[in-house]
Amino acid sequence: MGGKKVVSLKEAVQEIRDRDVLFLGSFIDVRRPMAAAYEIVRQRKRGLILLAQSSLAEDLLVGAGCAAAWRGCYTGMASFGLSPATRRKIEEGVFLPDEIGHLDIILGAMAAMAGSPFVATRATLGSDVLNPALSRTETINRMAGRADVIPRRKFVLMEDPFYGLGLVKLQPAMRADVAVFHVPVAGEEGTSRIGGSLGFDHYFIHAARRVIVTAEQVVPEEYLRRDPNRNQIPSTSVDMVVEVPWGGHPSQVPGCYDLDVPFIQEYVAAARSEEGFSRWVESWIDQVESRDDYLNKLGASRLQGLRAIPPYGYRPRRRSEQPDKDF
Repeated sequence: MGGKKVVSLKEAVQEIRDRDVLFLGSFIDVRRPMAAAYEIVRQRKRGLILLAQSSLAEDLLVGAGCAAAWRGCYTGMASFGLSPATRRKIEEGVFLPDEIGHLDIILGAMAAMAGSPFVATRATLGSDVLNPALSRTETINRMAGRADVIPRRKFVLMEDPFYGLGLVKLQPAMRADVAVFHVPVAGEEGTSRIGGSLGFDHYFIHAARRVIVTAEQVVPEEYLRRDPNRNQIPSTSVDMVVEVPWGGHPSQVPGCYDLDVPFIQEYVAAARSEEGFSRWVESWIDQVESRDDYLNKLGASRLQGLRAIPPYGYRPRRRSEQPDKDF
């Protein structure tokens, strides 16, 4: 499929620079841009600062030494436990976390989308998010490649000047140098259609300097414009489009395929140690030269067993197939 914005995955990831502030789309283990994360590791990016979460895709970047810090609200993998590589690197003192609240993420992204430097909120008042001894924002600001992406201060407290309703927090906008999103279908110029939860994507798509969309399928823009109400991402906000079938594996892409539970379990077990993580990366990234090689290694029968079943949008599984929560 042609188009001025359609590029290869390698070309798109080359636009991510060392020390960029990076947002990877959607949340936890649904519609994650995993093929892009593999390619970031393959290209040995360094000093990246992650936003919002450190889950399935981000944990891989942390373990591989691509990411130096994180500003967000979640470092876990849902039913699979805490993000193993992230936990190890934090405990070793080589990865810097800066926790903010769940609502802080949303409000900060909304502020960036609207072009506002901050938003007033009562979210996280009374929590350790406001503990100055736990703030790493100022340090991460100095680590970033561009000083105007990470705020100089984590927050500012002030009295409500309009209604006299007491203390409020000024939450800075959450900007990104690059945002990468994975979607079921995208047009040649970037118009994209998301199935299932939007996550934060509809905010961060407008809050990043450069936007990369990877898609299960790239189609003519005319096709998507026949039903514009189903399109959540406008072409005007997208810089590059990459067609990557199964580009979200092992995460779930609603309407396309389900979560690969055994694959994630194997990753979590391996990533608990540096040696196990290195072996996993060698097996699934360094020794896999192309996306076709990756899919061939997974095998046709495994992929077929993950395909979503209409009308669910996912693949129902028996109770015996549910993830083991004893991690």
